[in-house]
Amino acid sequence: MRSIAIAPTPCGIRDDSSWPKPGTEMSRKKKMIEPVEAPDIPEIQRLIESAIRESVADSDEDAVYLIDDIQVSIDWWQENPGKCLHLKCVDDGEVVGVILVKDYWNLVNLFVSPAMHRQGIGRNLFFAVEPLCREQSPRGRIQVNSSANAVGFYKAIGFHQTGPGRNRPGGCVPLEYVF
Repeated sequence: MRSIAIAPTPCGIRDDSSWPKPGTEMSRKKKMIEPVEAPDIPEIQRLIESAIRESVADSDEDAVYLIDDIQVSIDWWQENPGKCLHLKCVDDGEVVGVILVKDYWNLVNLFVSPAMHRQGIGRNLFFAVEPLCREQSPRGRIQVNSSANAVGFYKAIGFHQTGPGRNRPGGCVPLEYVF
């Protein structure tokens, strides 16, 4: 597969109750979506750990399991950068959101800093990768195994559930977004 270049785009925050169209600036404060680079990994790991501990895991043991599992995907990205999309949302020099889609169909990570939830960052990260996934996906869809707490978010942006959830730390609900 060919590597796809991503130009920085506004990420923004929501300043009223309506969701703006993807790719539009959402406030005076500019947040930018940019490709993840190897030096970003420690900051991304801290963001993911914070999000898991605050929003997903019920215990320290569950958090360690999930963090270790997610690290496998980050390692895969470092070995296969041309087979995926890995973007970050940066606010004033700080990574506040991240998305990783393997093989242009397998959404393996979408995390937003817990302090920044409900500001449109996750939505804009998803809609930044959606057109490229639409073009490159061999499956005609994006699939995710969502944590139980994120199912409402995914449904709100157009995903639908494809089967029963599995018993796994944080939950594991299969969803897909069909192009």
